[in-house]
Amino acid sequence: MSGLAIGTNLSGMEWTRPGLRYGQSTMPNLNFTVPRAADVSYLAANGYNKNRLPIQWELLQPMLHDTVANAAAQSLIGAPGVFHEGYAAYITGVLDAHAAVGAKCIIDLHNYCRYQDFKFQADGSVIGLTASNNALIRPYTSDSSQVQERIFALAPGATLKPANFTDFWVRAANRWKNHPGFGGYGLMNEPHDLPAPGGLEAAYGGSEDLMIWPAFAQAAINAIRAVDPVNPIYVAGNEWGAAMSIGTKNPAWPLAGSNLIYEVHMYLDAFSNGFAFDYDTEVAKNYSAGFGVGSINLDTGLNRLKLATDWARAKGAKLALTEIGMPIDDPRWQEMFKRAINHARQEGVEIYSWMGGNHWPIRNYPINHVPGWHQNKTLEPSVSGPMKASAGISQATLFDAGGGFAPAGTSVTITVYARGNLASPVNITVSSNNGGTLSKSVLTIPAGANGQDTYTYTSASNTVATLSYTSDGQLGGQVPPPRKVYSLSDPVAYAATSLSDAAMAILAKYSACKWEMADGYTDYLQGGPAADGQPVRAVSDSGFGSSPGNAMEMLNWINKEMGATGTMSVPVMRVTNGKKNSDHTTYDTFGFWCKKAESMPGVQANPKNKVPYNVNDAHFAIAAVSVPGTGNTGTVLQASKAEDYYNSDLGFTNSQPRARWVDAGGQTVELTSPSRLVANTPAVIAMTSVPGAQRLRVNSTVVGSSSATLGAGACTQLLIGWGFLGYYPRDSFMGRVYSVIAGKGAPTTGELAVLERYLASTAGLSL
Repeated sequence: MSGLAIGTNLSGMEWTRPGLRYGQSTMPNLNFTVPRAADVSYLAANGYNKNRLPIQWELLQPMLHDTVANAAAQSLIGAPGVFHEGYAAYITGVLDAHAAVGAKCIIDLHNYCRYQDFKFQADGSVIGLTASNNALIRPYTSDSSQVQERIFALAPGATLKPANFTDFWVRAANRWKNHPGFGGYGLMNEPHDLPAPGGLEAAYGGSEDLMIWPAFAQAAINAIRAVDPVNPIYVAGNEWGAAMSIGTKNPAWPLAGSNLIYEVHMYLDAFSNGFAFDYDTEVAKNYSAGFGVGSINLDTGLNRLKLATDWARAKGAKLALTEIGMPIDDPRWQEMFKRAINHARQEGVEIYSWMGGNHWPIRNYPINHVPGWHQNKTLEPSVSGPMKASAGISQATLFDAGGGFAPAGTSVTITVYARGNLASPVNITVSSNNGGTLSKSVLTIPAGANGQDTYTYTSASNTVATLSYTSDGQLGGQVPPPRKVYSLSDPVAYAATSLSDAAMAILAKYSACKWEMADGYTDYLQGGPAADGQPVRAVSDSGFGSSPGNAMEMLNWINKEMGATGTMSVPVMRVTNGKKNSDHTTYDTFGFWCKKAESMPGVQANPKNKVPYNVNDAHFAIAAVSVPGTGNTGTVLQASKAEDYYNSDLGFTNSQPRARWVDAGGQTVELTSPSRLVANTPAVIAMTSVPGAQRLRVNSTVVGSSSATLGAGACTQLLIGWGFLGYYPRDSFMGRVYSVIAGKGAPTTGELAVLERYLASTAGLSL
């Protein structure tokens, strides 16, 4: 590794609280997720040479070294002090992935100076201690009163002592200090609200003893240096490690020891906590953390960070910005972020964005560093552009998005955009093969991070036009793929001329999504087209549901690579009668997931990254599928909210096509076909809903209807081949998927028939 460190936080392994110890919330790929080698490789290919791996103390060391536990408790939990070999193997796997690409990884103890533990009785037992039927789920107590939170303290009676902390880090140092992918010790993430002087409980409101954490930190530094004199040690400060208070809340700094790096965190919202994303709302608070009264502005991040860099310069200390986020949806956040990280780079500060990783809730959180998938290419997260620019990395990928339906006299707006950083402007020429009018024929993507240019196209009457791009040769000549614009006066009638164009015109009319498994790729990170028998992890929206900042990708990101991870499987590509389909017939196949954001007034009022419809909206979904037998029950396509139970769900019950709607008030509508599908024979199933009317269709025939008016239910996800409700996966239908359509609105009966015929053709079926 060379140059100043730049990377992200590979979040995911630290997510099992708050249910840890009194719930079954410790299942890999569900409650927490281990970053994949592909995540690390992709980051390295984009210039990120060092990352931070948040881990959970309780999962790695499930029993503190001085715990008095009886044989029964030790047989379930583990021996005092001993690392959990499964979780340790995950960490080693992540370090291996870094070593393989010449990068480094910091092990970050993400515990806030706390440890969630069982209460052990005088005889060393735990009341209600239970072993799960699944060996990958950690033991838990059925009695939630038998869980305690230990906290760093120095007073007599402390339950989490410096000896516990040093024991942990000595074990970790001995295990990983010589690993070629190891990049340092993150002693403790965000110390905060420790006990008052002489106290044992968390103290809030500024009464904490600011000398507790330095005593623990110095003890750990000394212990590590006795084992490892070389690797860097990252030391966060009191008050959540805030950049603004490193010089005011850490009277013991700097500590004694070699190769110490002081880590700080800083976010851009008014309170700098990373939980608010609407720029104007934050300005209106008339407050800025670190400075008090006064609104945030474009220099807020820079000024907050400058408090830390000034301190570091005065003390001769090294500094790392180990958490910073860039909210999406407003260019002012990007400008504020750019100014802050440019200052960090100029001051020699390491930079790690929050948050990367591979866990399901991270995707499309308003601040993230998680790649997506658009137009059969990896879609780099927007935060990466300014980070690359700050580091002088010139690398970008071009995409486009926009409308496709332009009846006579109307136009569509299309944006061509770069994700990444351009060293110089890129000129793109656009042309039409069938007349019409372009607002401009040459687009200029400006130099810098995440540039874009927009044009409009007005079609000639009743035509299908293909817009094509050519490049000035930069970026290897890459351009977005050609796109069609439809001005057909009667798309249904046009099906006699071209079924595919008629169907696409209808999709364009409704800005609907289409996912064809023929477009399936082996991965959304550096993957290729999936051949028969290969895993499928990425399918682009080849309809018209995507927009800049909102690629309606379908992804599978579970980790099956680094030790025991459970029975869940990745869909596999099959070719049946010459038609590609994704195979979900294996038990516990996790299908494809398009995870999006929810409108949160005052926090993020109108996110760009959202699904096209909610449960109560007029909407439709169509799928070309097959089932292998007579007992297939589960989901083909689901629109829902991961953390709740309402949904719009197209699937099967005992191989009978089924449509089900549940709104947020609990109202349920379920329609089931009286007939099962013929085993291993493709069919097209569809659901439609408008206020006062729901329909289930099989091969273009209505087989069920209802007249409900559904209540509200804001959806934050679309899933193909499975469902996810109440934080938990819902059964796949365990069949095969050829293609799926989903959109907002109410197509006519004729339009539905065209779409159904088109999907039938993707499965070799004639309707």
